[in-house]
Amino acid sequence: MSLAKSQSASEARAEHVSEPEHDINNTKGWLTWSAFCYMVIIGLSMGLYGYDNNFAAPLVQLPLFIQKYQGPGLTFTLSDMLPRQARNLNLLTPVPLVGAAIGTFIAPAGMRRLGRKKTMIAAYSLLCTPGSFLQLFAPNMAALVVGRFWNYVGISILTTTAPLYLAEFVPADFRGRAIGFCFAGVAAVGVLATTVVWGTEKIKDERQYMIPLAIQAAVPVGLCLLTFLIPESPVWDIQHGRLDAARRTLLTLRNNRADMVDAEISMYQAADERTQASNFWHILDRENLQRTLSAGAILSASQVGGQILILTYATVILVASGVGNPFEITVIISSLQFLGTVIGPFLVDKAGRRPVALVGFTILLLLNLAAGSLGAAGLTSETQRLALAAVFILFGFFNAVSFQSLCFVLPTEIASPALREPTMAWSIFWSYTTAVITTFAVPQIMSADAANLGVKTAYVFAGCVLVTIIWAYFYLPETMGRTVAEIDEMYRIGLPMRNWRGYSCESSNVANSEKADLADV
Repeated sequence: MSLAKSQSASEARAEHVSEPEHDINNTKGWLTWSAFCYMVIIGLSMGLYGYDNNFAAPLVQLPLFIQKYQGPGLTFTLSDMLPRQARNLNLLTPVPLVGAAIGTFIAPAGMRRLGRKKTMIAAYSLLCTPGSFLQLFAPNMAALVVGRFWNYVGISILTTTAPLYLAEFVPADFRGRAIGFCFAGVAAVGVLATTVVWGTEKIKDERQYMIPLAIQAAVPVGLCLLTFLIPESPVWDIQHGRLDAARRTLLTLRNNRADMVDAEISMYQAADERTQASNFWHILDRENLQRTLSAGAILSASQVGGQILILTYATVILVASGVGNPFEITVIISSLQFLGTVIGPFLVDKAGRRPVALVGFTILLLLNLAAGSLGAAGLTSETQRLALAAVFILFGFFNAVSFQSLCFVLPTEIASPALREPTMAWSIFWSYTTAVITTFAVPQIMSADAANLGVKTAYVFAGCVLVTIIWAYFYLPETMGRTVAEIDEMYRIGLPMRNWRGYSCESSNVANSEKADLADV
């Protein structure tokens, strides 16, 4: 090597001493058992939402629960059930979601001041556990609703914190799978919830509904204890100047890959310097508005894609329609949801965000149309009723593969690092707001003394999914494997979302060029 070239190389190294000398995308061999266990514990934090979301509908169908909390003498024939039960469902389902909407405003402040770990511990110990025990020992409907409201404030904080926590634990090319495992935790606990209610339905005393409620109270206690074992988010440590703690955590999470650790610390430090002065409402500034709207849109769209009708009220509809073994079918739906949450994250990270979204949403559109058509046909034959059950089962699977595998990934990816907490809170808030409106409206739309659409309500959601497909084509970005710098660059230049996949980012090219120059030294 010539003296001139040697001097040039030395100068280059001096100029770029703060830059990582290794390719941040070279992530082979990073995953360890400890990192995997941490991800499982964080993913299971979403399980409280999964348990409640899956056991509430079959729980309100249990005869002894009906007698205690909804009044004696209530029958569940198709003509009598929906008009009378709609009032109780509007207390038991939408009202707690108001508490969830409130929780989204608490989460960002907690995450920034306390960190991800302490925020989750506080949600378990101060909100979810007391709320669950109040439900367990509730003497009447009012106390039950208050318990559910209190519990959902904590659940909301967990669902806002957990995806962000996971996104900061893993490399860019593993984000889809890691955050997707949040919903795998949701679905796994959902299977447990529906199976428990199915099993207790045969008990002829108060244990019929007390056992599901007791398990709901025990879960946050166990998860809270497990959370003490997890390290704090390395990104939060970097943002608060705790570089030594961040480096120790990242070395544990990256299998002592010092090259990856140094590259990630440099990347997050640079990103934090660019966006240091940020508050909650900066998410609505002109340069951040498109990111904010896209992050919120995917979560809100998931609430109007049909899951409220077909999943939340599945047992109610199956009982009312005269489908045989409705509790067993609910267990099958939950099991297929779990399978979808296992397959979906791998597809999201291998095939990409946009293909999974566009294909999955199209299938959901067809399933909504099928459910509406079966409702229009009257569900008068056993074949039609079995077909409706099959549609519900397939919907649970494809909804998990598409919406549930994507809706918590994108808000963590497309937000600038300094605005991740408020962007995630904004997205979750509008998701719960949409859910409140939808869960309040569905019983009224279905009710025989109101719109009387019954299962034909699925046509309404089919229209919503069609709008979502059009939106996704134009505004859903392809963020698979992209770093923070690459996402920032593509937003900055206004690159159309449909062109993101094949675009070669300047920031990536510069990093690789610098790496090649240094390798010549």
